[in-house]
Amino acid sequence: MPDYTQFNEEEKDCLQELMNISYGSATAAIADIINKEATLSIPNIKTVTTKEFKDYLKGKLNIQKEYFITNQLISGTFCGETMFVIDRKSTENLALEFDLDEEEIKDDDELKDVILEISNIITSTTLSKLAGLIETSISFSPPQIEIVKNSESFYRNYINEYDHIIIISTDIIFKEQNISGELLILSKDEATIFLKEALNKILEEF
Repeated sequence: MPDYTQFNEEEKDCLQELMNISYGSATAAIADIINKEATLSIPNIKTVTTKEFKDYLKGKLNIQKEYFITNQLISGTFCGETMFVIDRKSTENLALEFDLDEEEIKDDDELKDVILEISNIITSTTLSKLAGLIETSISFSPPQIEIVKNSESFYRNYINEYDHIIIISTDIIFKEQNISGELLILSKDEATIFLKEALNKILEEF
């Protein structure tokens, strides 16, 4: 894999810190809406090929579960897309926090509306904060959503889109409500180069 797609330890540490700040803003926004406290895992950062991404998805998506997965395209110097992954049980628990009743959470369209709203808030808040920290501007497409029952069919949508993928992921957990979701940021090679330059500019200032 070419060196330009890899982050050294200093760059990873810097990016983790920026993501902690960015994800923290998104979690606070969601916590304000449902009035519940959330925790974040330490952001995991890795660069993979499309084949390795397939293995990553296999490891993430339990074949015994259904998942709601949204994606939003990112335009600008830091281009790519985001994915928000949440299993059905967490989705139903989240919908109850949005005052849906037991009958309404049996309706997939009602659940999709909740996840589209949540993922749009998480994505726009997180990425807007990150863009500000690395001094660039970005825009987003409206989020799309699908219900996924296996990683194979989902992976085929991505195989031709990227040469290498930066996976920046963190678990967003509302422990009391048994809600857990993961936000992934998939970046194209040109965006990786821009991001590395931005990180090194920040490192030089400290």
